[in-house]
Amino acid sequence: MAATPTNWDVLIDRDDLHHLTTREMTPRPLADGEARLQISAFGLTANNITYAAFGDSIGYWGFFPAEPGEDGTKWGRTPVWGFADVVESTVGALEVGQRVYGYLPMSTELIIQPARISESGFFDASAHRAELPATYNRYSFTSGDTSYSADLEDAQMLLRPLFFTSFMIDDFLDDNDFFEAPTVIATSASSKTAFGTAELLSKRDGVTVVGLTSPGNVEFCESLGTYDAVFTYDQIDQLEADTPSVLIDFAGNRPVIVGVHSLLGDSLKHSAIIGGTHWDVEAGADPLEGPEQTFFFAPTQIEKRSAEWGGAELDARLGAAWTPFVERTNELLTVEHSDGSEAVIERFLELLDGKTPPSIAYVLRP
Repeated sequence: MAATPTNWDVLIDRDDLHHLTTREMTPRPLADGEARLQISAFGLTANNITYAAFGDSIGYWGFFPAEPGEDGTKWGRTPVWGFADVVESTVGALEVGQRVYGYLPMSTELIIQPARISESGFFDASAHRAELPATYNRYSFTSGDTSYSADLEDAQMLLRPLFFTSFMIDDFLDDNDFFEAPTVIATSASSKTAFGTAELLSKRDGVTVVGLTSPGNVEFCESLGTYDAVFTYDQIDQLEADTPSVLIDFAGNRPVIVGVHSLLGDSLKHSAIIGGTHWDVEAGADPLEGPEQTFFFAPTQIEKRSAEWGGAELDARLGAAWTPFVERTNELLTVEHSDGSEAVIERFLELLDGKTPPSIAYVLRP
């Protein structure tokens, strides 16, 4: 007799991100209105560390809930972006065999309730996702995506969701006239979302883009050709203190944030929190000079532009920016492929501990 097939989830302790485990499970039968996605591959980047670090405050844990452990451990399933195939469906409009791209857990499968099915994709109408941002609940058919290429699946998993955020940051700053500041300062400048943003900002007239990064990442940041200047975190005093500036913080490193605020003071016209790659640096209680930090949440700007431009126009503008970006960055990144849950855990911990060079990117295949 053949062995009963098993699936697995990689679970993360929401109170200790270094504590991960694999939970095996037997696939359950589908209920009416459900479909089963078999997860083919997903990208793993520092962005997923941000999802975990802000899982409670922003609500990322809510997309793929996990049962608590018998010992009371608060387990979570960190979202990733990747591809999956429809392998079973009770919904006539969703055919088996279709390949989709979207928000997934670090797992072998995902059971969804597909709704609003069209030629381009569908939404997951599961009750627990009803109040969550629609941007994350949409799944695209590769057959209906004009920018899809099988040869670029790795790049799409690793960079497209991050570049979408970069695109909306650039648009948000432009939408606010850059807060009348000609200089944009980006922390964690080697991160993929940061250098995607820098790529877009560098094409705007009159905008100076400055990157802050760790010493080991300076060469990589300079090689991008998108930053007008790159400084290490202990060179903050070399920033132009009297120049009106905007801070976009991808690191979440409180001492760095305090340092920039202290140096620029009232010259800092806006300070935005984007991510938390330096999630492990103690926040501290040091007061900030200048403006208070505000959290930039991409779906808010997406909803604004969708209402103003329409979804088709937003997709068209994103696609026009995405194509040249992915062609260039494909040459800058080395993609490493790994299989299985143990590899998922290993790669997650490497990212968590900052051991992954910025030129390396991970694709995991369950």
